[in-house]
Amino acid sequence: MLSADLPESFDPNVIARDGFTACVDVPVSQFPRLVDLLTGSDGVVRVTLKASMSADQRPTTTIGLDATLEQSCQRCLQPVTVVIDHTHTVEWVADEAELARLDASEEDLDNPDWEYLPMPVPPKVRTLELVEDELILSLPIVPLHEVCALPEAATEQAEDHPFAALARLKTPKGLN
Repeated sequence: MLSADLPESFDPNVIARDGFTACVDVPVSQFPRLVDLLTGSDGVVRVTLKASMSADQRPTTTIGLDATLEQSCQRCLQPVTVVIDHTHTVEWVADEAELARLDASEEDLDNPDWEYLPMPVPPKVRTLELVEDELILSLPIVPLHEVCALPEAATEQAEDHPFAALARLKTPKGLN
């Protein structure tokens, strides 16, 4: 167990049948792939897991994430605060064939916060890996400040130019 409320791994069928719910603060340092994308490993992620059965009697797991993280601004390279407030629901399907059928029927494609995934064999999902995947997917592709304080570029004077000396050696045409 990661804590009294969050299992290390789970069977989606069992937790859905039991109506499992947990809300736990997990240190950012517990997510090594996420830490590689951040400027530091300080802080916590509030993780909420809720499991239930869908209307079609398939197990679902809803993952809620709340965190304030820091990444490097890609414009000025200074830390930028990224606020994560993300909810995503996974509906576990029996196998790849059912997944393909659902994808072909285009059910729920208008909801980006809902996805179908095939049930792992054996039916065991590693909790922190699933949460870390969702955290990484919720980060901005290119983190930027709204306004960056970039340093002013120095203006070059003509004599600072490397070819300025050659210009002085040049003689006007026809004066030979």
